[in-house]
Amino acid sequence: MATEITTGQAPTDRRTGLTLPLSKSLGSRDLAQHRAMVGVELEVLAKKYDRFGWDRDRGSITHDRLLTDWMNALQDYPLDEVRNACAQAVILSPNRMPNEGHVLAEIRKARKLRVEALPPVSDPEPVRDRVSAEAAQAIVSAAGFAPRRFGGDA
Repeated sequence: MATEITTGQAPTDRRTGLTLPLSKSLGSRDLAQHRAMVGVELEVLAKKYDRFGWDRDRGSITHDRLLTDWMNALQDYPLDEVRNACAQAVILSPNRMPNEGHVLAEIRKARKLRVEALPPVSDPEPVRDRVSAEAAQAIVSAAGFAPRRFGGDA
């Protein structure tokens, strides 16, 4: 679908490659479209399980609230991550309808595994030796700076 926001289209963290929160990087129209697609994922899950008379409740306040809760919880993640997490939640508990918390937990688990698989950061902060008091005084004098001393006449 042309309105899908996938991992490759959104800003990512330079070190981990993980997608940054979409609610911070998408315009209001794109975010609304993305949220609608997240809502579609809930619809798909609900149809798979059809436990709560999903179609019968369509258009009710409860149905709308369920959709809003899903969209609020998952709006920051690309659709491919949401889909993969929904599929994983179904595989882990085939007899129970996952909620947004289950899906979010699967997204976080997959992200954690991805980060753990990254090679360690090879550029540690360089260790700097402290400058001695004499060297510091020489630097200050060379710069033409004469700090006032406590208890001095000047």
